[in-house]
Amino acid sequence: MDRTVVIGAGPAGLAAAHELSVLGESAVVLEKDRQVGGIARTVVYRGYRFDIGGHRFFTHASGIQKLWEEVMGDDFLLRPRLSRIHYNDRFFHYPLKPVEALIGLGPIEALRILVSYLRARAFPIEDERSFEEWVVNRFGRRLFEIFFKTYTEKVWGRPCGEIGAEWAAQRIKNLDLVAAVRNALLGGRADGEVVTTLIDRFHYPRLGPGMLWERWTERLVERGIDVRLGADVARLHHTGGRVVVAESETGAGVAASARIRMRLLKSPVPS
Repeated sequence: MDRTVVIGAGPAGLAAAHELSVLGESAVVLEKDRQVGGIARTVVYRGYRFDIGGHRFFTHASGIQKLWEEVMGDDFLLRPRLSRIHYNDRFFHYPLKPVEALIGLGPIEALRILVSYLRARAFPIEDERSFEEWVVNRFGRRLFEIFFKTYTEKVWGRPCGEIGAEWAAQRIKNLDLVAAVRNALLGGRADGEVVTTLIDRFHYPRLGPGMLWERWTERLVERGIDVRLGADVARLHHTGGRVVVAESETGAGVAASARIRMRLLKSPVPS
């Protein structure tokens, strides 16, 4: 029997498998780790739960919101957001609050940030290609170096100059220094659009984001989707420019699922 192979049991992979199950298609999910969720997983160590990343759940898509609530039930909690940045032995709210930033950074540093921002707006970097260039164009180099650079490089382990501008546009979309100040003073954009980066409430599974992907996996298994952990994809076979077979390996070698047909799938992914 031919089945669609989904490589990886992170949020995108599980969402693709879900769409296949809705369509009545057979599929197998191959995950090399022993746990689902990818970098959105929650790991348990000595009885404590740790989120690999600070993944919160917020979407404008009512269908996705309904699906999350259906899977999680009463364990999908609505929580206020409190994000802070530690800089120069002080904590600053994120998104930045102008008065707090002025007091904490001091008037001279605040003036440097303003001058840096005005310079960036007057002489923007043409053809921005990196995360660094994208942020500098919208916040100025001074604010980039204070808040964005160290945090981003620590979390993602790569220099900001090597991260693409399109990644920044997706994660910090519709936000610049003016929008951040306006949100702090007026409480949002004049057109009513919610800037995702500035939301002050979000949904969160009771035991961490990994709880959602674990529940989702249980749901997929109930629908007949085969989710295999510890199955690393070792080889892909293609014919005529199209992948047709995926081979996965476990600790014992090539898995019994070696010959599974693989098809490309375009599917909406929860964000």
